[in-house]
Amino acid sequence: MKTKILALGIVLSVLAIGCNRDDDNNAVSVPMTQSDVKANSEMDNISDDVLQITESQSNESISGRGAEPGFLGPCGGNITTTVEGNTWIRTIDFGATNCILWNGNRVRGKIILTFTNDFANDTRTIAYAFDNFYHNDRHVEGNRTVVKRILENGHPQATISLALTVTVPNGTVLTRNGERIREFTDGYDTWLNLSDNVFAYTGSWTTSNSTTGITHTATVNSPVIVKWNCLHWIVSGTVTYNRSSDNATAILDYGDGACDDEATVTINGIVFPFTF
Repeated sequence: MKTKILALGIVLSVLAIGCNRDDDNNAVSVPMTQSDVKANSEMDNISDDVLQITESQSNESISGRGAEPGFLGPCGGNITTTVEGNTWIRTIDFGATNCILWNGNRVRGKIILTFTNDFANDTRTIAYAFDNFYHNDRHVEGNRTVVKRILENGHPQATISLALTVTVPNGTVLTRNGERIREFTDGYDTWLNLSDNVFAYTGSWTTSNSTTGITHTATVNSPVIVKWNCLHWIVSGTVTYNRSSDNATAILDYGDGACDDEATVTINGIVFPFTF
């Protein structure tokens, strides 16, 4: 997913420079710049990895299917669990120096999970918190919950409630609130093979930037489909971004499901096609 996210920042920075006029030379409000997209994509990256780690590490066992050692890679070597009655407290200690997850993101510090031993229930709630945790050298703070459930179609679903504060190396503070919902649509029964995983994301959230003072609201209009065996990961889905300062909007359309690098951005009714 990182490949598409970083490329999107480049694309929208070009739009911010070159697409501020329509064919009649009238001004067109440009809703997002490269820095806007970069800030939003960093928060997406963090929340999705926290969701993956929290969901996979909140089962009864810390080995086998529950631990998903493939995703943690070398980062899963220090996991401790304390049991107090029906409550389990599990600490995933990534160490004091960066280690690399399966998807290439770098983490250090700790994520602390608190859950009860209701492992057989179709719906479970897991609390997560951070202890000096860094994701790609961004300091992550906050705590909320992940709700895991099994849908009627048998697919696992996880909803992460977001209350994240992220400090980037230049001192900018990003805050995110809302929720991201992930349905595990394929590959959940072949846990040793991560490359066949397919997810559908929905939800809405806001991201605020302390440097610009601007808040962006993102709303998933049609599920964002992610295939881990595709080079660019995201293959379809639409997301609307709204900027608080002037209520400007942009609609990102990831395509028709093909495992390619085609997408479009619609600004003020004008569609801009591009490739990543």
